[in-house]
Amino acid sequence: MKGLMMNQYYSVEKSIWVYAALSLVVPVLLLVFFERGMLDRLAAFIPIAFMVSPALEVLKHEAKSGWSKYVATLPVSRPRVVQSHYLFFILLMVVGIVFAVVTYLIVTQLFDQAPTEYYIVGILSIIGIVFISGIISYPLTYFFGTEKSDMIMLVGLGGAIGIYFLSSIVFSRFVDGNSIYLGLNADQLFALLFLLVTFVLFVISYIVSLMIYKRKEF
Repeated sequence: MKGLMMNQYYSVEKSIWVYAALSLVVPVLLLVFFERGMLDRLAAFIPIAFMVSPALEVLKHEAKSGWSKYVATLPVSRPRVVQSHYLFFILLMVVGIVFAVVTYLIVTQLFDQAPTEYYIVGILSIIGIVFISGIISYPLTYFFGTEKSDMIMLVGLGGAIGIYFLSSIVFSRFVDGNSIYLGLNADQLFALLFLLVTFVLFVISYIVSLMIYKRKEF
């Protein structure tokens, strides 16, 4: 498992460091030099979405290098291969969350910016959106092949954003935006529920991907 994940890291090492730099610099600039409010959510989106991108790029690099076919000949179980991709995805997501929190602390502590709930709610929502991109991308990539990973990544990201906004619209029709539920306002409640549901779906996505990969012939 460690070897598989290290191989994934080295295949996208440059992308990870570039995205890491952007994840720390761009959100700080947005929060310090632009008007606060909804823009906070964009600042929260950048570190998490940027850091997860290389995890999906791995599939493309594996296709180009032929690794996706070569690994099937190694004495490594197929469940381990799928697990390594999902764990690498989670690992980079955690790094992105850490960067988002660090950015928030830099802005609020060093630049004396007043904290807003938009940023925290944004982090929860973005984690859910990123989960959906993985939910869509991994099973489709294992089914159609890593050669189509570029198109699938775009479908995953577009689908994730679309599902988020659709879910938000449906949620707003049934929940009063001015009410408080269990100490949470409507935005906070939606973000938390969205995150919980997408996490469960992400686990189901892993099971589906594993079933597809086990049956795949190279």
